[in-house]
Amino acid sequence: MFLALIINFLIVLLAIPILTKYLKARGEVGVERSGKHGFGVDTSAKNGTPSMGGLAFILSSLLSSLLLLMIFHEVTTVYLLILVSVFSYGLIGFIDDWLKAFYHRDDGFRFLPKLLSQIFSGLLTTLVLLFSGLSDQLTFAFLKQLPIYLLFEFIFYLVWFVGWSNAANFVDGIDGLLAGVAIIMFAGFALISWRNGSTVLFLFDVSLIGSLLAYLIFNKPKASIFMGDCGSMALGAAMAVNVIILGNPWSLLWFGLIPLIHTLSVMIQVPVYHFFHVRVFPVTPLQHAFQKIGWPEWRIDSLYWLIQFIITVIGVYVWIR
Repeated sequence: MFLALIINFLIVLLAIPILTKYLKARGEVGVERSGKHGFGVDTSAKNGTPSMGGLAFILSSLLSSLLLLMIFHEVTTVYLLILVSVFSYGLIGFIDDWLKAFYHRDDGFRFLPKLLSQIFSGLLTTLVLLFSGLSDQLTFAFLKQLPIYLLFEFIFYLVWFVGWSNAANFVDGIDGLLAGVAIIMFAGFALISWRNGSTVLFLFDVSLIGSLLAYLIFNKPKASIFMGDCGSMALGAAMAVNVIILGNPWSLLWFGLIPLIHTLSVMIQVPVYHFFHVRVFPVTPLQHAFQKIGWPEWRIDSLYWLIQFIITVIGVYVWIR
């Protein structure tokens, strides 16, 4: 645990300044390059801030945990599941960030190709999951007698990975917000995996926490680099795969309550506004509503981190008890 935490912290601490310098040299001017007032909030102060910081903490946590597992002869199909899910969704986000950064396409990866890529990634991850030997924990005992249960299970996991990768993405957008929420959530998962004896998952979670702690130094308000979609989508996939390996997918509805609520707010807001031209919420995702009423980003971060801490403590207590 100590090795995983320190190694990843140091790697990302050294990598982020190098990555930031490279992106600026290539002319990567950040997600607010157009100078628009996103979400009704003046975001022009963020102009010139590079993105794709997630590249550093995702690659660091995946590769270093793999190296440590190889040293201690602990590499299993569980790690393959982690690798495929986190890396594949991170890759989709990376393509999106790359198109925005170097081809100056504000919309990045267009909606349909991006959705199809997410579905393909979910398909690949689900196949690895179903052949990994992990027991089914969906708790639909009354459906297991049906001939189509395998198809039902397949569709569930496919939607699960696609949904949570996007849910984490909705929480991103304010400096330090998602990184802090993720650190607290994965700390809870690490404790549970340690108690359950899941060495592979525990090592990956600790590696990710070490990486995110170093990244947060550069991402705290005012951020010198954003994580981009490559970071947020990979974190969403990591959340989804954690609860599956731990044997209780439904627990993410509690541990991931913040991303869940933000996703629901967007899902409600978009169709209602499209058909009736009425806003159910002032702004979605919801974190920007606090910006709109004048809250500084540090206050928003503190509120969300506190809420996530309370959620995680309650969740870990109930799980272990």
